[in-house]
Amino acid sequence: MRTTDLPLIRRSRLFAQVGEVDLAAMLTTCFAQTLPAGAVLCHQGEKAEFLHIVLSGRVGLFGSAGHDEALVEFFGAGDAFIVPAVVLDAPYLLTARILEEGRILMWPAAAFRAQLRATGTLAYGAVLLLSGYWRTLIGQIKDLKLLSAIERLSAFLLALAPRETGPVTVTLPGGRRLVAGRLGITPQSLSRAFAALRPLGISGAGRQVTIVDPARLREFAGARSLKSPDRGA
Repeated sequence: MRTTDLPLIRRSRLFAQVGEVDLAAMLTTCFAQTLPAGAVLCHQGEKAEFLHIVLSGRVGLFGSAGHDEALVEFFGAGDAFIVPAVVLDAPYLLTARILEEGRILMWPAAAFRAQLRATGTLAYGAVLLLSGYWRTLIGQIKDLKLLSAIERLSAFLLALAPRETGPVTVTLPGGRRLVAGRLGITPQSLSRAFAALRPLGISGAGRQVTIVDPARLREFAGARSLKSPDRGA
């Protein structure tokens, strides 16, 4: 592991309360790898062998059934993912794939579980991490059940944008097809949703999206959430 990895490791909520001595001891069982886009970190259905923490780059979690595959979530620097499978010593429910070249911390699952039992500050960090992921999951379920494609896209773009009043350009965490999967809509529905937001000053191509007036988009998203429109995506 590189000395430059330590500040990146510290980004994870897992280590929010872990002291330097304890962290150094934990990291003796870990190693980091730089991996290219497309590399698979784990496969759905496999027994959990590692806890993965993103140090740089971006990872997508994909679920599959038959020949169909859908993106469930994006993860970036500081994120640990598929933690429950590691804690429960259970098979992965999702496949993790590198979306853009990145560096990943690999923590052997058995060693992580041993440290979790022995170190209260690490256990507390795991509670913080899993609580945050639970709230994200509930938010996604609510969006899928209650919001239209336009509303889901608006909320997604606003989550990427800093809270500024002037024009901002955000970078989508993956290609538009992947974003459509994350939002639970088809690529065609995503294109229509972008077109519907164009009069509000949403423009761009590829992964770059410009929001001319974030405040106006927030107002639009808030106003729509108070109505009961057709919820078809």
